[in-house]
Amino acid sequence: MRSCPLAPNEDEFSNSSGSNKWTCTCSSLHPGKQSDVLKSNCSRSCNCSPVQPNGDRWKCLCDSDGFPKVAVDNRDTTCFTACNCTAGSFPEAPVRKNYANRVVVIVLLLCVILTTLAFLASLTCYFYQKDKCRKCPIQLSTFSSDKGTSCNSATNLISNKTSSAETKANISFATKPIAGCFQKASILCWRKTGNMLGTICQFAYSELENATNKFSNSNLIGLGGSSYVYRGQLKDGRIVAVKRLKIQGGPDADSIFSTEVELLSRLHHCHVVPLLGYCSEFSGKRAERLLVFEYMPNGNLRDCLDGISGETMSWETRIAIAIGAARGLEYLHEAAAPRILHRDVKSSNILLDKNWRAKITDLGMAKRLRADGLPSCSSSPARMQGTFGYFAPEYAIVGKASPMSDVFSFGVVLLELITGRQPIHKSKNKEESLVIWATPRLQDSKRVTSELPDTRLKGNFPEEEMQIMAYLAKECLLLDPDARPTMSEVVQILSTIAPDKSKRRNIPVNFYQRNTCQVHRSQQRARGHQA
Repeated sequence: MRSCPLAPNEDEFSNSSGSNKWTCTCSSLHPGKQSDVLKSNCSRSCNCSPVQPNGDRWKCLCDSDGFPKVAVDNRDTTCFTACNCTAGSFPEAPVRKNYANRVVVIVLLLCVILTTLAFLASLTCYFYQKDKCRKCPIQLSTFSSDKGTSCNSATNLISNKTSSAETKANISFATKPIAGCFQKASILCWRKTGNMLGTICQFAYSELENATNKFSNSNLIGLGGSSYVYRGQLKDGRIVAVKRLKIQGGPDADSIFSTEVELLSRLHHCHVVPLLGYCSEFSGKRAERLLVFEYMPNGNLRDCLDGISGETMSWETRIAIAIGAARGLEYLHEAAAPRILHRDVKSSNILLDKNWRAKITDLGMAKRLRADGLPSCSSSPARMQGTFGYFAPEYAIVGKASPMSDVFSFGVVLLELITGRQPIHKSKNKEESLVIWATPRLQDSKRVTSELPDTRLKGNFPEEEMQIMAYLAKECLLLDPDARPTMSEVVQILSTIAPDKSKRRNIPVNFYQRNTCQVHRSQQRARGHQA
């Protein structure tokens, strides 16, 4: 007979009971004296005790992993013959760890950590670049995130001819390449009413409609061949000029408008009217396309020369306007990215702010200049655009536009500032070109001071300055475009008679000689063609 450890007593039995133990009722074939034998042989994992002394029924409390031993043969007196067990639970199966879920969690945590590190790195780079740009000695207008205004006093392009690559890499204060102010793009404009395009805002049509009092005639301040210009006041109180383009059909209308907006958004100079925003959406069946510009309270140059404001422009003001407009055109020709050919330079496209600073506007007909100085797409006389009275001869005859075409048109503007006359003078049912009228007078220095000046000046001008202005106008109006000065040279000449004497510059010694030689070469070529 096998020896078994003694079973625990009843106190241990009661204390060891638990919710996971089995309660078994067992019966024995031979009750009585066999109690000790049954307890030792048949209840190794159970605490068994007879229900009644010397009875054949036993009550056992068993662990979850064992039951009382039941005899296989009913004649076996060493074990129970039958047991009925209730109110227990089987041992819990070991839980298998889900390694796949742990891997997913770990991967997600790594992704979060890497994303956070990348975000912090981008912030660090942003602030580093921002701090680095602040320390740059000079910042070009092509960096749209710059703030503030940088003004260079004068140009030095004539004596410092370098390639465009060298200019971009080696620019410094020692050689100031472009005159005028470079107005950096302002802080990015976030608006609930629209999206961003560069550094300008997209306005809702309803906002501009409310700003202009539903485009009322009382707010109309300008009328052109392809647009109306209205004075408007935005919700924040700013006064703006809203240019409402006339209906333009065709599948390319939207792309043409987008190209113009993109071009205007790149221009940042204190002598170019800045674009503040745009609007392109449908109002009913009408496609509305509008441009929002900074408002110029003193209107355009032509109206001021005509005395609409009731004031006569002084000679000093006229020179300052000429210098400002020349610097604006110089920026478009030489420093803008991309370089731009205006193609519609005229006095009504030169606006004046509250300080009478001249600013170039209306780039609706502007073209990008290629590296060779020609516009990005060729023109033809049949498609010639511009204003009669300002056309350069080569543009009017063969449709050839170039920066020198703008120089010719600017020469007409100089004549307007000198004489006060319109480019096409109407008198007694007769129209006379200002250029044709002024050409013989420009050849005689005495007639320059006696017949050319605006009578409203009443002789209040230095004769030397009048001679220089007239000479410059004559050079700009030469028939041969190659003989005309560039806008950079125009700025240099005008700087010699600047109203602020501290900003005046000396005329380059070789300037008159260079232009005289060019005139002689042009005359020789003309004689050769005639022969």
